Amino acid sequence: MIKRQPFGTDRSADRPVDRQWPIVLASAVACLFVGSSFSAAMAADTLPPPPAVGEQGLVSPEPLPDSFTFEQMLALPLDNQYGVVAARARYERRRAEQQMIRSSNRPQVMLDGRLRYVEPGDLAVENDQHDDHRAGLSLRQKLFDFGRQQDRETAAEARLVGERLSLMDEQKRQRLALLRAYFDVLLADQRYQALNERMAILFIRYDRARDRRELGQTSDYDIAVFERDYQDVMLQRARADADRRLTRRHLAEIAGRPGQLPRELEAPSLETLFERAVPAVGDLIETALDQDLALNALRRQHDGSRSDLAAARAGNLPSVHGEVNADYYTREGATRDPFRAGVYLEFPLFRGGARNAEIAAAQAERMDVVARMAEREADIRRYATELVEMIRVHQSIGQQRIDALDTYAELNFMRNQTLYQMEKAADLGDAMAEMSMAKLERMQTTYALAMRWAELALLTNQPLDAVLMGKSGGDLKDTGGENTTEETS
Repeated sequence: MIKRQPFGTDRSADRPVDRQWPIVLASAVACLFVGSSFSAAMAADTLPPPPAVGEQGLVSPEPLPDSFTFEQMLALPLDNQYGVVAARARYERRRAEQQMIRSSNRPQVMLDGRLRYVEPGDLAVENDQHDDHRAGLSLRQKLFDFGRQQDRETAAEARLVGERLSLMDEQKRQRLALLRAYFDVLLADQRYQALNERMAILFIRYDRARDRRELGQTSDYDIAVFERDYQDVMLQRARADADRRLTRRHLAEIAGRPGQLPRELEAPSLETLFERAVPAVGDLIETALDQDLALNALRRQHDGSRSDLAAARAGNLPSVHGEVNADYYTREGATRDPFRAGVYLEFPLFRGGARNAEIAAAQAERMDVVARMAEREADIRRYATELVEMIRVHQSIGQQRIDALDTYAELNFMRNQTLYQMEKAADLGDAMAEMSMAKLERMQTTYALAMRWAELALLTNQPLDAVLMGKSGGDLKDTGGENTTEETS
């Protein structure tokens, strides 16, 4: 009767104990290589963790405060804003691609085994042994490939840096959109207030006209004119009231906090923007071409495409790798070695045209990036010129216009006040409405100028709060590169 031996037990009569040391040694080496590679991968990224995503979508942070100040808006975290989350997802995808490319140059450890029953042949050495089990551990490491792997890793690193710059650019663009939404709420509130005052004045006049009609002092035509004017302003007021709610909803959505709409917003003091020195067009274009985040992201992509092209051109070059194998068998065999170590050469002779296809794809990618870089540079030159011209218009003609409106509204109020005191005017309604409309015009001009300065800050990669609240826009070359990691650390 044949005696069978369980898998993994020691057959001391046939096999020395020291045959087990190769697999133990290989296991220790594999653990050492894997641990060091994992530590290097974990230490590579310094960004904060991505925002939480629940089963229903994005997890909204705390809602906006009931009273929202301008400084709070400028400092509000936008990590959960949908545009920023999408940009962060693209960055994480690039980071995963980089780690995947790096993994091909790291040790590859494989543990395999089998459980098998055999009926030995007549010529078998161990013709009474039916268990043919095996456990093996292999360690493979690429040693040299003529720079292809280095080119791939360089390309992946350049694309990752470019995507991080794109993430920063998206954060700044969403901050700019939040600023515009903030101004829209303030303008909607002031427009509603001005129309509310105008509607109250027209209602009083309409009501007085109806009283005079009962006394026979006015006609039905005059009543119809008063009612038409009153209904027209009342419709405008209703639309303005709806705009107050819609702009608040838009502000909350842009901030990524739709849970609660702010009730009161602080109107900032931005009058110093009218006195700030406007940079020369040439200086602004030069700074923007150097500091623009979107353009720099494309430049990093261009660097990556060049490395991809170099790797594709070297696609048919040989590669060298080392391999260590340790195996444990329950059945002896002439070709079964418990330990093997060697260096292997792989030289592709023909790949079916894959190299030419890889080169063509890399060249096409590089051509596309070059075209987008040229387009972005053209947009920067046009946009920088437009910003300088529009800032100058707002600072000169716009300032003169709102000064004239303020002067007229003030003098008109004083004139109507005098007439009212002399009992030559029935009320001060028109004069008060003119002052509210003059305030609305000033706010519109000021906020339009502030948006232009904010766009200039985005174009030159400057902190938005410094441009709007303090630092001069003429210091572009001195401050253009300070904020290269804003909101990403």
